[in-house]
Order: sequence, then structure tokens, then C-alpha cells
Amino acid sequence: MGWSLRSAADDSSGGTSGATRLIRTLQDIQFKIVARLKKLQKNLPVKLFSFLVGFYCATAFATVIGQTGDWDVLSAGLTVAVVEGIGALLYKASLPLVDNIRDFIIIFNYWKAGLFLDSFKY
Repeated sequence: MGWSLRSAADDSSGGTSGATRLIRTLQDIQFKIVARLKKLQKNLPVKLFSFLVGFYCATAFATVIGQTGDWDVLSAGLTVAVVEGIGALLYKASLPLVDNIRDFIIIFNYWKAGLFLDSFKY
């Protein structure tokens, strides 16, 4: 009866074409990055437009509503309610209604990101 010794470099399990574990790991990481970039690339112009509209809305809220001074609390409360509503819909686990409008909610999430990013300019 013969005993066979295997080393880490000897991958005789077949199907890997002699690649080491390091090479297979790097290829797996590369595959995941490419898949993630392809997913982010979907509807990219719409996402960028929504992001820029968020910038515009933040400037409009600060300029127009801030002119009177008595609408500040109401506008801040409305903005927080909209942002929290978008976040709740986006991160809710499994609602049939949310699954149907998932792309629409993602577009609003980009709008929300533009809205918040604009708040750091002052």
C-alpha cells in the first residue's frame, strides 16, 4: 500500500490548471471587483444626474426657504423625514412593494447623497 504526500503547491484535485492558491485568490478578488463595477455601471447617467439634482436641491433649500426664517424648522423636519423614509425603504429586508420599485429607491438614495454632501460645503 503506497502513501502519497501532497504539498500546498501540488494541487492534483484537477480543474485548477496548476494555479497556486495565491493566484486563485487573486483571480477571485479580480472577478468580484469586476462584477461590482459592472453592477455600479448600471444606470450610471441617471445616478449621476440624481446626485447632481441633490446638490441643486440642497442649495435651493438653503437659499429659498432660508429667506423668510420662519420656515427653517419645517423645512429641516421635512428633509429629515424624506431622508429617513428613503433609508427605511432602501434597507428594509423584504417587502413586496419595495422589491418592485427598488431601482427608483436607489435613484432617490443618490439624490440623498448629493443633498448631504452639499451640506459640507459651508
